Amino acid sequence: MIFCGQKNETPRKKVKKMDELHVMAGAAWLVLSVIGRWLLFRKAGRCGLLSLIPVVNVFVEYNICWSGGKALLSALLAGVAGGCVAAGQDNPVLMGVAAAAVFLVLLIHWKESMKLAASYGKGSGYGFFLFLFSRLGRVVLGLSSAEYEGKESGRARRMRPRYAER
Repeated sequence: MIFCGQKNETPRKKVKKMDELHVMAGAAWLVLSVIGRWLLFRKAGRCGLLSLIPVVNVFVEYNICWSGGKALLSALLAGVAGGCVAAGQDNPVLMGVAAAAVFLVLLIHWKESMKLAASYGKGSGYGFFLFLFSRLGRVVLGLSSAEYEGKESGRARRMRPRYAER
């Protein structure tokens, strides 16, 4: 029975329309994310094309904040965590190693978020925002008027503990 103003749509058609909407929203978010990261790299004096290469973009972003060795360590830990989870779902030792690696990756991500915010002249509140909503924070940082101040400039130096200056 069709009432006034009601279309004759089956539930499958509604689901298909929702799937199409999700795909379009995801594609729009991906494009916006790439543009934000591209601008973030350009502000730091790096090539924007590097934001398109999956592993390299993480390494370059870590390099914006600190030396490349720590960026490599983070990528290695992420790989270890993923490999341990995939290989040892029944092995408690491998799952323990994976949990430790995930914890270390989270710690490094926290530190990188704080350093990235400081590198662009933002405070620890924005660093916390970057930690929780990393993709959105990078888009906002890339599209905002914030300028890259360097790894150890301005706020980045002030956020360092006092004992590090001795």
